[in-house]
Amino acid sequence: MTDLTRQEIDAKLVAGEAKVDARLANFDTSIKTGFADLRAEFADLRAEFVELRGEMARHRAEVRAEMEKMRAEMHKGMTDIVKWVIAVNLASVGALFTVSKMTEKPPSPALVQPAPIIITIPMPQLAAPPAAPAPPN
Repeated sequence: MTDLTRQEIDAKLVAGEAKVDARLANFDTSIKTGFADLRAEFADLRAEFVELRGEMARHRAEVRAEMEKMRAEMHKGMTDIVKWVIAVNLASVGALFTVSKMTEKPPSPALVQPAPIIITIPMPQLAAPPAAPAPPN
C-alpha cells in the first residue's frame, strides 16, 4: 500500500467536492425546472377546472329548466286527468239518473185515483131592476 500525501488527499477532497457541487447544482436545476413544469401543469389544470365548472353550471341550469318544463307538463297532465275524472263521474251520474227514470214503471191503475167529479149547478141570473122612467121634458 502506498501512503497518500497531503496534496493528494486535498486533491481528492477538492475533486469530491466538485462532483458533489456539480450534482447539487444539477439537482437544484432539475428541482427548479420540475417545479416550474408543475406550476405550468397546475395552471393548465386550474384553467380546465374553471372551464369545466362553468360548463357544469350551464348544464345544471339546462337540467333545471328541463325539470321545470316537466313539472309544468306533469301539473297540466294531472289537472287534465282530474277534469276528465270529474266529467266522467258527472256523465255517469246523469246516465244512471236517466236510465232509472226510463226504467220506472208507471203507477198501476189500481193505485191511480180517478179525477174528482165536480158538478156545477148553473145559478139563475137575477133580472135587473126595472129602469126608472125618463123624466118628461
